[in-house]
This record gives sequence, structure tokens and C-alpha cells, in this order.
Amino acid sequence: MQAAVHRPRAPGMARGRRGQSLAELALAFPVLLILVAGALDLAHALSVTNIVANAAREGARHGASRASDTDIQTRVVQEAAGAPLTLDCTPGGTCNAVTITRLKPDDTTDSNPTGTEGDSITVDVTYDVPLLLAQALGLGTLTVDRHATMVMF
Repeated sequence: MQAAVHRPRAPGMARGRRGQSLAELALAFPVLLILVAGALDLAHALSVTNIVANAAREGARHGASRASDTDIQTRVVQEAAGAPLTLDCTPGGTCNAVTITRLKPDDTTDSNPTGTEGDSITVDVTYDVPLLLAQALGLGTLTVDRHATMVMF
């Protein structure tokens, strides 16, 4: 049987303070984890915001060429899916995440389903971002809403 190895104390460390580093780590580690989770949530929220803004811009660009509402919604969903982000839309059906508004130059609603030249089209995209800290703390989700407006040609 081998004899136990005795570890000498570090210079200047009193006998009763050997566990101090472990106690400090136990106190600081949860705070550090919350800061890291918050940084990850912030980065995720900014990334999703950019994806949603790009999808809205692409939908408005597509709609400016007199596309139908269904085509615009499909294009927005495809643009978001390439990021990858899944919007609340059913193909050819309802799409709660995408709202399309066509306005005439005098700010009245255009009844033409594909719009007319000179009208403006606004595509509004909404997405609920699930966050790590919100789930851990029982808070709600962050709702990101971005819109883009273009003139039809």
C-alpha cells in the first residue's frame, strides 16, 4: 500500500482558507451563467430581427412586381426558411405572420388584388422569439415585428 501524499499549503494561505476558492466559484458561477445566457439571447434576438427584416424586404420587393398576396406570403416564408426560421403560415392558407397592405397614392386601400402602378405595398412580418432566460424564468416571448414598403412598378 502506498503512503498518502501530503500537499503542502501555498505560501501565505492560512489553514482554514483552503476551500475559499471553491466557495467563491460556487457563488460566482450562477451569475456567470446568467450573463452568458443573456448574451446568447441578445445575439439570437438580433439575428432573428435581421432575418425577419430581410424576409419583409424580400416580400415587398416581390410584391412591387404586382404579385398576388399568396405569392408574396410564399416568398416571405421561403426567405425566412433559408435563414432558417419557420414562420406561422400554412401553404396557400392563412398566414398570421405576414400582413400585406396595398395603398393608392392618396393613402386609400387598393381593391386590385395585385395592385396598380404607383401604389405602395407594405409587408409586415411578425415572429415570436423564444429566449433561454425567458423560458428559465417563466417570462413571455419576445415579439419581433418588421415591415418594408415599396412602390409598385
